[in-house]
Amino acid sequence: GLTVRAPLRASLSSIEAVLQEKARWVLTKLGERANRSQQIPRLQWRHGALLPYLGGNLQLNLHPAAPRGGELLAVAEGRWVLHLPLAVDAPPASVRALVHAWWLRHARTLFTERLQRFAPGLGVQWRSLRLSNARTRWGSAKSDGSIMLNWRLLHFRLPVLDYVVIHELAHLRVMDHSPRFWAVVATACPEYAQLRAELRSVPAPEWVL
Repeated sequence: GLTVRAPLRASLSSIEAVLQEKARWVLTKLGERANRSQQIPRLQWRHGALLPYLGGNLQLNLHPAAPRGGELLAVAEGRWVLHLPLAVDAPPASVRALVHAWWLRHARTLFTERLQRFAPGLGVQWRSLRLSNARTRWGSAKSDGSIMLNWRLLHFRLPVLDYVVIHELAHLRVMDHSPRFWAVVATACPEYAQLRAELRSVPAPEWVL
């Protein structure tokens, strides 16, 4: 749907006038959003289901004897198996909850590793990391060194994930998106334009039941 925000002093008639003026643009954007939503894959929360992971596939393997926190094993290039301590016929909500908890822990570990890898080369120091669940924003950075990264980035290839990490670290040197900022990004990620386009064109799956 559509949410309209306006100053308290704005009259209803003026708001309606703006909506009438922008009606074609609004309807176009709503249509584009609906089309994108139809193209976004939905994850299945069951034994044997596949999740996009670092550009490959992660298969869910449910069995009660699995390690309590889950165990990730690489079985081939671009293929992983995540063992989870659940019965094969566990309810989808239980599977999703356990996968999500593992995913957040793994995201924090991997993001921390990538931040530590790229920060020295960019000449910056980051102070803290928070995980985000934003629908369209992949990361942010503050001048105090705090970084926020979207845990859904684990769905993308590692070079794409690294581009976002480098992008946010570069903001610790340049807080805008000026040519100087992109020059900083390019020192650690020369192919940033292609990776940025990939991030925009490949939809992350829905984590809904």
